Amino acid sequence: MSPRRIAALPVDGRPAVREQVQMLAALAGWQLAMPEVNQLGHLKRPADRQQLADWLLAQAPHADGFVLSLDMLAYGGLVPSRFIPDTLAELEAWLDLVPRLKAAAPGKPVYAFAATMRISNNNVNQEEKDYWSEYGQLIWNWSYTTDQANQLGASIEAALAAAAAIPDAIRSDYLATRERNLQLTLRALDMAASGLIDRLVLPQDDTAEYGFNIAERRLLERRIAELGLSGKVLVYPGADEVMHTLCAHMVAAHSAEPPLSFYVHCSDPQHVGSLRALYEDRPVLDAVASQIAAAGARQVDSSAEADVILAVHTRGGQQGDWAMRKPLPDPQPLASGWLEQLAAWHAQAKPVAVADLAYANGGDPMLIAQLPQALPLNTLAAYAAWNTASNSIGSLVAQCVLARGRRHTAANREVLALRLLEDVLYQSVLRQTVRTAIDEDACSAEHLRSLVELTYTSHANAWASAQGLGWQVREVYLPWDRTFEIGLRLQAAEASA
Repeated sequence: MSPRRIAALPVDGRPAVREQVQMLAALAGWQLAMPEVNQLGHLKRPADRQQLADWLLAQAPHADGFVLSLDMLAYGGLVPSRFIPDTLAELEAWLDLVPRLKAAAPGKPVYAFAATMRISNNNVNQEEKDYWSEYGQLIWNWSYTTDQANQLGASIEAALAAAAAIPDAIRSDYLATRERNLQLTLRALDMAASGLIDRLVLPQDDTAEYGFNIAERRLLERRIAELGLSGKVLVYPGADEVMHTLCAHMVAAHSAEPPLSFYVHCSDPQHVGSLRALYEDRPVLDAVASQIAAAGARQVDSSAEADVILAVHTRGGQQGDWAMRKPLPDPQPLASGWLEQLAAWHAQAKPVAVADLAYANGGDPMLIAQLPQALPLNTLAAYAAWNTASNSIGSLVAQCVLARGRRHTAANREVLALRLLEDVLYQSVLRQTVRTAIDEDACSAEHLRSLVELTYTSHANAWASAQGLGWQVREVYLPWDRTFEIGLRLQAAEASA
């Protein structure tokens, strides 16, 4: 019997949102069909949307369900959604593929997601409009102070001053782009209301407590309530992990087993309740609850009734950020007995999955130094510490759902090894080594890749061997020709001997 098949459009071609999700789906015995990487655009270059539409319609007779990034379908990718010049009418024409797909594959579920356009708090324009290099932080400040004043009834002086620092033409252009994208998202909501989309996630990409994007979130939540779609349409922080989440939900929905249950155990219970992760709009434990529910799983109140222990690691009331070189503002030690309790559950054969959220964009070396004293890293059910907190939580929960009953397989151990090698060894340690050694904007893509490979591979393989991960790095590449993200291909340790 051939495996069940999902046809999907990811937000782009990076391995974290494409091939790594395919690996997870395969764990559950499903095939996740996606366009080839070279069909998915490259950073600011949009994908060929007609080619993607043709590909998707051709998949209709062979798929058991669909998971669609509407950002890829309509804009040609998540990054292009922030600057592509198309009119709303032109974008809606691409979205009209959804009813055509539904007609071509009647009775097959269509899951979709569309990110609320982010507001990045820096002057880096690699993924934004060109004027972000000069006005990015000013736009963020204008957005934050305007929404804050509107919500709190506070003085608008700060918002007016922030607006005055930005040329009128840029402010008008930025607001027009936001409004166009919001209207397209509202169109997707209408599709969910009419049954064309069976499950819709509207993730909040790189956000904060206040902002134009948060005002849009409130508007979307009101509209969802008006349409009676609260059980079908979800809004929460994230973006890159939603393909993981919706694939996990679709697979779980086809299973006869009850929803996977998680018990959350925190390394810093004194501070975690008030911790609001960087680039997110709510307390981190609310994000955990959202991600568990979105994957079709459930959170329980005791370890005895849990299928998986979700160990949430934080250190203090704020996150650090490896990519932006922000240290932990007030680092706290692990709670007394936390590691010992994880070891006790492990001894009882209770799966333990670690969401390492002390930092954004990488794992916590202190945790990784201490954790093996309680339970070997190669025995974890899953680990994640990449990008934002919700990216990590969502992919981790999805892995646990998709690897249900297959936790001890070589395939699941490969995903675990990949996350440890990328999130700990690269993101939190050796990426900084490379960035200190070279100006990456001044060197060729191949020279940069060679330097990363030289700096990373031998260290990574020695560490993987010492931790008994069972996998070694076979290939290193840079998907977007920069150091922020890395691509790894592994091979079994026996094959590399």
